[in-house]
Order: sequence, then structure tokens, then C-alpha cells
Amino acid sequence: FGQFALSDASTTALPEDWLCDNISDWSLNFDSTLPVIRLQQEDGRSLGWILGYPITDKGVLIVDKTLVLPREVTQTDLSLEDFIYSFGGRFAVAIVTGGAPRFYLDPCGSLSAVFSGEKRIVASTPGLIPYDDMTTDRCRLARGIGIPATNGMYPLGLTPRRGIDRLLPNHFLDLSRWEVSRHWPKRPLAEPIAVAEAISDIADVVRRNISAIVARKKTRLTLTAGRDSRMLLACARTHVHDIECLTVEIGDEGCQIDCEIASQISHRFKIKHTLLGKVTPAQDDLDEWMSRISYSTGEMRGSSCATAMKRLSGPDHALLKGNAGEIARGFYWFDDDSEDSVIPPERLAFHCHCPPHEEVLSRARHWLETTPAADSLQLLDLFYIEQRLGCWAGVWPYADCEAGFNIFPMCHRGVIERMLRLPTAYRRSGRLMQDIIAREWPELLRWSFNKPHDQGQLTARVRKWANKAAMVS
Repeated sequence: FGQFALSDASTTALPEDWLCDNISDWSLNFDSTLPVIRLQQEDGRSLGWILGYPITDKGVLIVDKTLVLPREVTQTDLSLEDFIYSFGGRFAVAIVTGGAPRFYLDPCGSLSAVFSGEKRIVASTPGLIPYDDMTTDRCRLARGIGIPATNGMYPLGLTPRRGIDRLLPNHFLDLSRWEVSRHWPKRPLAEPIAVAEAISDIADVVRRNISAIVARKKTRLTLTAGRDSRMLLACARTHVHDIECLTVEIGDEGCQIDCEIASQISHRFKIKHTLLGKVTPAQDDLDEWMSRISYSTGEMRGSSCATAMKRLSGPDHALLKGNAGEIARGFYWFDDDSEDSVIPPERLAFHCHCPPHEEVLSRARHWLETTPAADSLQLLDLFYIEQRLGCWAGVWPYADCEAGFNIFPMCHRGVIERMLRLPTAYRRSGRLMQDIIAREWPELLRWSFNKPHDQGQLTARVRKWANKAAMVS
């Protein structure tokens, strides 16, 4: 579902039922469930494609087959990048004509892509790139990471196969030299932002993105007991009766709390809610789930739903998820980290649940030496974006597609930049999502986050009933 391959050379082993579009010497092959939009100049010449689900800064999910670029956008690389990153949503952009053919990802890398310069192919997953002596399996590293039995990730562009790299968020792929370059940030993000301004701006963008999706697509929202999904619900308040909330019962303690609180919120506000009961995944479904992403990342909770999700229909549904919200909480910060902390390459491997093999450490050293950051905390934030979002959260949606296409309403350059520029103390407090909820739908704060609702009150009621029973006896 929703996969693609782009090449200016002949390709093999692509699914026979895929669609194909050609511009100049380039062929884009893609599954029919993936929207593809041609980019054209005003004179009708085609520049390339937007793949996926771009949302304009006017709050419109583009569904047209062609998009004409304003004349000023094509004049410089900078203006083209400004145009691309005015979009929210889940998308990738291929510019294949002109002097600088390039491939870009959205700010989260949520429509992930891999590439082989030797074979001149960009694809959604490594399995779409033919094997040869240059693209053999990285068996030793694969055994060390342990997918699918772990939540491990291939770090910093590595994939399960040699000669095939994953493109990271904030980077573009030069399609003439087949080299990767960073396009954002070019310099450290040193200017802080006022908390009130960030709350307002982020809420406005998230609300706008959700409205754009609901206006065009049947929409599900994965509702848990966490902060991020509830913030999405708060920003979806005006559309809440056009959205179906979805909670999947996995069977662990955290999921029990998710199911309890999501059910209570949905019942209280009369929101349509589907509680997908626990189903032991069939081995064939687990194998298919991992095969769709070529075993490129571990996601044990997601893959455990492989059979349960097949109960849902609707590949054209949008499935809203709260990924990217953890940027606002310094997800990779340790309690004793500071702006001056030393971040060794082994630390990056640790965050990936990955063994510190030399190939991994070499990439980590290069990334640490070349990434512009105001301080060590911002460095960890950028690693979160480029690794956990780009090499994990952008990968598993290709497998987790039974209920529709995943989309992150917080996937927007403006949202990410504002999160990164929040004061350190505020980010450590983890308050951003609560403050947005308080602004958009304060009644949702009646329920606690990630713990049973009103546990203390429940204990008091149980004690009162027990005392009354004792008196009667």
C-alpha cells in the first residue's frame, strides 16, 4: 500500500499492477493508493511530482492531479525549498528537470525513502531495489539490532542492505550526483520563542491540518491516554463528530489505561469510538507486516496489531497520529543532560537500540561533527527528528496501512521549529500539550495522562463502601 519507485534507469521486480508516470528520462512507478501530483511551471513544462498528502498554508489538502508553481518559486533553490516547506501533511517531492534534480522529504520524513546511487533508484522501501553484489544484506548488523524481536532502528541512513541508504529528514538527495546534503537547519536555532506565541502558532497549524484532512477524507484518530493524541483531539474539536476515534487493545498495562480513558472521553462527548479488541497476530500477518518495510525497523507494539487491524477497512481513510509531539519534551534528553553535555557517538547508538558497531559509530561521528546546533540539547532534538521520526516513524506506516494512510498533523516545519525554540525549562516540564489542550478544549484535561482516571477518588469510594458494609454486618 502507498509505495513507489523513482528512477531514470530500467528497474525490475516492481509490482505489475502499479501505475507509471514519466517526465523526461524519469519514471515514477507507484501503487494506486498513493496520490501523485505533477508539478508544472506556468508554461506547462513539468518539473516533477509531489507524492502523498500535502496540505497548503491555506488549509487545503491537495487532491488535484496537477499543481502549477508560481513563477517566482522556480527561480532559486531557496524559494523552491520555501515553497516545499510551506506544506504540512505527509509527502515527498521529486524535482527531475532543470539543472538541479532533487528529492525532498516532508519535515518528519513521514513518507520515508531509500535510494541506491549505483542503481539510480529512489524507493519507499529497500525491497523494491533489486539485489546484486553491491546491495547484499547487512547480516551482522541485522543480527545485532534483532528486528523483529526488538524495537531497534537502523541509525542515520543505514538500512538492512549495503549500498542502499535511507534519506534523512532535513536533507535532500541530489539526483544527478546521488549525494545527500543538509538543507535545514543551516545554522543553530539560537533565538528563543515566547511560550504563549508558540502555543498559539502550533495550535493554529495543527487545527488547520486536521481541518484540511477531514474536509477531504474519512478520518480516524488514534486516541490513547497520552498527551499528543489528546492534543490532536482538542484541535479537532469543531470536527469531532466527523472523526472516528480508534484505540487498539494490545494487552499490556499501558494499553489498558489507553482503552479506559479513550472510552470515557468518547462516551462523555458522544464521539464515535472503535475499541479494537486484542487479537493474537497470525504469523503470516506478522511476516507480511515486516515484509512491507523490508524489516527496516522494529515496532513491536505496532506489528502486534497486524491481524487486528485487518478488521478495519478503508485504505483511503486518514489515520491521525500524534508523532512529533515528543520534540516538545526533549525525548532524548537524560535528566542530567545540559546544554554543555558531551554527546558521544555511542549515545546515539543507544537511542537507536542498536549495537555500537564501527559502521554505526562512523556515521554517528560524522553526524555529530556536521550538524549545526545551538547546544547539546538541540543536537539531541535534531537527532530525534532525523532518527526516530525519519528512520522509525516514517518507515512503519508502509506496514501499518490496513486502516488507511497514517498522517501526522504536527508534521510541519513551523511546528517543529517552534518546538525547538521553546525555553529549556518549559520543555522539561512537558507542558506544551496540556497548554494547547487548555486553549482548545479545556474539558479534556479532566482526565489524567497515562494513568487511571480518578484513581484516588475510586479508592476513596471503595473504602467508603467497605466501611458501610462493615457497619451493616
